[in-house]
Amino acid sequence: MLESALTVLLVWILTAQQGLCGKLEKVAQQPNNVLVDYYAYRHISIVHFNVPELSVAIAFKFTAKEEKTGGIGRCLPRNVSLYLKSGSLPFVRPDGSKVAAKLMEMNKRRRHYGLEMQSNGDQYVIKIEAPPAGDWYAIAFRSWANPDTGKIRQQGLSASCETVLDTEMFMEAPATTSLVNPEVEHEVQLDEASDTTIVQYLMPDVGLAEVNLTLRSSCGEDCEIAVHITAEDNLAGGLLNSTTIVLPFKPYAGGFHYVTLRLLTGNSSNVTMRLDRQTNRDDQVTSVVLLRKSFPEFFLFDYEHLRGNDSKPQAFNVTANALSVLSFEIGRVYDVGGTVTLGFKLVDVEEKYKKNIVLVACVSLGYYSNITSGGACVRAHTVTTADIYVNATEPAYVHIPFPEAGTWYVSLRVYCPEKEATAMMTTTTTMMTTTTMSNSNNSSTCSCARSCLQGNTVCDKCDCLSRCTVARVESIVSSSPCIEGRCGVRGKCMHYMSGGFVFSACYCTGGYRGFDCADATYVLSTGGILLQLLALTFSNFAFLGSIYIAIRREYFTEAVAYTAVMFFSMFYHACEAGENVYSVCIMQLSVLQFCDFFNALLAIWVTLVAMASFGPRLTAFCQVAGAIVLAMGAEMDRTALWVFLLPAVTGSALIGLSWGLRCRRKRTVRYPSRPYRTICFPAGFLLVSLGLVCYAFLQTRKNYYIIHSLWHVCVAIGVILLLPKRQYMK
Repeated sequence: MLESALTVLLVWILTAQQGLCGKLEKVAQQPNNVLVDYYAYRHISIVHFNVPELSVAIAFKFTAKEEKTGGIGRCLPRNVSLYLKSGSLPFVRPDGSKVAAKLMEMNKRRRHYGLEMQSNGDQYVIKIEAPPAGDWYAIAFRSWANPDTGKIRQQGLSASCETVLDTEMFMEAPATTSLVNPEVEHEVQLDEASDTTIVQYLMPDVGLAEVNLTLRSSCGEDCEIAVHITAEDNLAGGLLNSTTIVLPFKPYAGGFHYVTLRLLTGNSSNVTMRLDRQTNRDDQVTSVVLLRKSFPEFFLFDYEHLRGNDSKPQAFNVTANALSVLSFEIGRVYDVGGTVTLGFKLVDVEEKYKKNIVLVACVSLGYYSNITSGGACVRAHTVTTADIYVNATEPAYVHIPFPEAGTWYVSLRVYCPEKEATAMMTTTTTMMTTTTMSNSNNSSTCSCARSCLQGNTVCDKCDCLSRCTVARVESIVSSSPCIEGRCGVRGKCMHYMSGGFVFSACYCTGGYRGFDCADATYVLSTGGILLQLLALTFSNFAFLGSIYIAIRREYFTEAVAYTAVMFFSMFYHACEAGENVYSVCIMQLSVLQFCDFFNALLAIWVTLVAMASFGPRLTAFCQVAGAIVLAMGAEMDRTALWVFLLPAVTGSALIGLSWGLRCRRKRTVRYPSRPYRTICFPAGFLLVSLGLVCYAFLQTRKNYYIIHSLWHVCVAIGVILLLPKRQYMK
């Protein structure tokens, strides 16, 4: 039945690309969400929706486009990735990064919807039948691409564009609604005028028992009705025609459940609905009460097991004749931006029995799971391995990034996989259930016990796996930013805000990436880092030749500028290129960056003024005035194209003016002297132009250290060629 429901949902999504149904009415819109390139989760943009109750269907329409903010040329469409989920932020890893911490498997959590689109102005629609009411979150970003192949573009040489996402939400309301007593049978009528209806049931706490919804239709073979059962999530679904169908589902305790019916084909039909609770309970349930303790910081709170007036958490018993269940609440909006950590530890276990006991924990949202005799978790639709396996030697943890709002449950049970464990918890009475162990009179280990309790196999049953009668357990249920407030040794946990919502994410350094900065795929070896550092720093020694030539030709101001370029460029790269492994920072990186850019611009300017060959007074004036203007430009936007063009264009204009006036006065075009005019000037110009082309168009993150080092060398040699001898300019 679940597969049929997913098929219907897929049909809705695909057909929605062609347009929106006329019954849908716009209920919300959020325009102008700016998207950025994805390199880590902190680069997401969040769009929030509040889906109304009693919605037959919801359609989310997304339109991405490029808006030009400057530069040259036009904006080209980019790839955009979008993910949509109810209850919390979708936790995705589009870069495929690895995570060292143990996370709860995504197939055990609420599903999310993905969409790949282009920022070309086309409309993309996700249409969802019978959506859960409440908070829905969409995250969007420019699609991830390999960072090594990404080009480093000089600002201003191409069009500067913003990727903007416009979003709208449409709702389809039911033709009729009804609130029904779950104890009685109910009948609804569907026809062409009233082809949708929602029936509401207030379900009591029915524990582990499943509920069967039996539906019987009076329509013929040409009639087809879509059925969806929804609470805080989609619980079940199917297609109803002339036959009777039974939809089993695991209800959420004490909440409203909605049955949505849509007449797909046929003229009319009467549908009879009946809820039947399954009362078969193999286990009793013992609730372990937790008390919330909140802290002032974002996403920081604990749930502790306290007894009486105790101020410190206490251990609790897990017994064989009852399933121990913990529950804790995750609030809307303010609790969902961090990570919930669940940890358990067995205590007071004698040393000789520490290898013969395993605690099994199953984590679920909205209901608590039963645990099979093989140590597996009974989910809403499947049986899976447990989320946590704890032995007596050390605690075990699982982390839930961006937990969905609602009531979470943890089911606990202790098993003793070996026969020797029968003596572990006995003092005056037998402390193990020996029924499953009575088939063997020797001390051999059960063949299925170990494989079941290692999490490698889903074991519905294991007849020789015994439950321990009692064990003492300590619990940790806590929320914190990132993973317990940390991002390993190569990152820093930060808070970010998008769309008015705060969330936590790691800022990784040194080429590390991933949710906890544990992925070293793009991390350079220490030899590679050292090679880049040496290339970017030592290539600046090429300016020694420029300094020597400037001093020899009596360009002392220019020599000071070239010395400053060499010094600050060398130490700027020594600080930023070492990946915190070989970094040498003599001052703050921002100061070094300013000095590097400013002195590079100043060196360009004083060289062009020297080539113009004005008199000493006018030369001094141009040098000082240029230094003041360039300092202002470097502080305003040191990477902008206009900052580089300003000294280059102005200096070239001064050269043209000076050389033109001298040619006019001398009545000749043979100025400056022939060696400089025919050899030095063209060669220097071509060399600097080559460096500029490489710097502006060929740099990628992978070859940056090569191209940028080549730029240093080209400029240094170009200065040697372009700085004229005094006699050439007479």
